[in-house]
Amino acid sequence: MKLLKFFILVVYGCQLLISFSSHADLLISPTRVSFDERQRVAKVIVINNGDEYRTYRLSWQEKTAKPEGGYITHPSDQISPTALSSMVRMSPSQVRLAPGERQIVKLALRKPKNLADKEYRSHLLFQALPNEDKSKSTKMGIKINMILSYSIPVILRQGAIQPQVNIEAIELVKNEQNNALLVSLARKGNYSAFGKVDAFYKANNASEEIKVSMLSDYSIYAEVPLAKLTLNFFEKNVISGAGKLRIVYSGLREYQGVIFAEKTVNLNANSVGLLN
Repeated sequence: MKLLKFFILVVYGCQLLISFSSHADLLISPTRVSFDERQRVAKVIVINNGDEYRTYRLSWQEKTAKPEGGYITHPSDQISPTALSSMVRMSPSQVRLAPGERQIVKLALRKPKNLADKEYRSHLLFQALPNEDKSKSTKMGIKINMILSYSIPVILRQGAIQPQVNIEAIELVKNEQNNALLVSLARKGNYSAFGKVDAFYKANNASEEIKVSMLSDYSIYAEVPLAKLTLNFFEKNVISGAGKLRIVYSGLREYQGVIFAEKTVNLNANSVGLLN
């Protein structure tokens, strides 16, 4: 019986932690910092959006992007040759915020001489420290401290050259829950691409195309030669017959106005799988 109670408590604690992670009480702006060759200082604004005091410790993490999205976090003693953390000083390195309070974190870039032309990146980690009076304890002596963390990429594009991106394949997947597009994007060069992906559909009997899917913030990092992207349709049956499907990957911020890649494929009523 005690073992069952312990198991239930652990499951509840994990569910609570996941719930807290999906309802973050920390607002961060911008969500990506990008230094160019002339910029030396950047600012990140953090706001406590919760209803209690929170303390956050700032540190660096090194991560590798995965082709399908997300990251692999490196051990603390494994430093990438393209890590930026050794060149950037943060101030302050810890903040305590009242509900609704904001704080500016300053990032100062110190580049070494003769720095090789390439892209450097590290991730700035905001780790929430547990409040002592909010630690959860039980009669069994188990204590659950809710330690949440959030990170943002910090990038230096030394000698930046616009990357080349090509939409290699588009696959239409249909299932009971939703229909989606699986898009493969190939990237060439030593620099990342940042932008948004839009999907448009034009039926053969229609005069205008309509937007059927969108991903508003999509990055292909320098270590990813072939990215895999899933685009869920706004509505399951939005594509109802023969027509054309157009995918556009366009740049944002430093790449504003750039069309990285665009591809149009034909559809028919029975289309599924790879599209041509």
